[in-house]
Amino acid sequence: MSIYDEIEERWCAIYADMHRDPLPRDGFNELLLEAETLARAATTTAFQPHLAIFEFGLEFLSYVHIALSSADEPGPSNEHTRAAWALTGAAVSFGVSIRSLVISGLDTPARALLRTYVETLFLCIAVLHDRALGEAYVAADSDPRIKDFWHSTASPKRLHERIIAIEKKIGLDKDLVDMMTTWRREEYEILSQSSHLSYLAAVLTALSHKLDDEKVVAPALFGVASAHSPRTIFYAAATTWYFSRLSNPVLLGKREGECAIVLDKENEWHQRMVAARDTLSNVMLKHWAA
Repeated sequence: MSIYDEIEERWCAIYADMHRDPLPRDGFNELLLEAETLARAATTTAFQPHLAIFEFGLEFLSYVHIALSSADEPGPSNEHTRAAWALTGAAVSFGVSIRSLVISGLDTPARALLRTYVETLFLCIAVLHDRALGEAYVAADSDPRIKDFWHSTASPKRLHERIIAIEKKIGLDKDLVDMMTTWRREEYEILSQSSHLSYLAAVLTALSHKLDDEKVVAPALFGVASAHSPRTIFYAAATTWYFSRLSNPVLLGKREGECAIVLDKENEWHQRMVAARDTLSNVMLKHWAA
């Protein structure tokens, strides 16, 4: 029996039981709350340390966004940082959404958002290294221009090519570049199946292997602590760490024109950025294989 047949057989049996004793309509909200409560009770502890690392990465990104913001009014500090300011802000919001979905037991929706989160951070790395690209991104202010920008300039394939070029530019050796490229592409394929649902991804959204016993599957359409989620949260944390490393040479520096933010040692947000960046790097590498 194939995995498809096994999952479908169990799913039909579970649904048959559910249909024999349907819940009253007025209990639906309680059902949703119960599913979320049960999932969070299991996931908030089981997903450590990578959940905490991801949360710390989001804190780092929020510091970057604030440092790129104007001190006088809402918006970026200057025209040159407009793209990076918008992308880091969006990344924080998507990241918080991913966190909420994963710990609530909604793994496939979290992966769909994770694909956007990854693309957002990769594009932000690219615009920090290429000011003209950032200007083109900001200039895409209509539906036709936005479509053209993403298809011709920032498609997934082109973004991956830009990341590879940046890795080589900052001096990573060929073996490391090849290894990171393979890793990113493997993860991206999984994320793509969650955005453009394959049959298996759709089934595993409604029926998931349980976190505490991978041999057991359970209805997951309202949320369940999933055995697939540790990989989701790890990739979210690792991508945030990778952004911090690849953006570092052009994000915060000493010379205007060579970086997005000129370091001010007395600036509290700059201090927090540096401390968070270094701490994120240390804990991510320490717990990479945890």
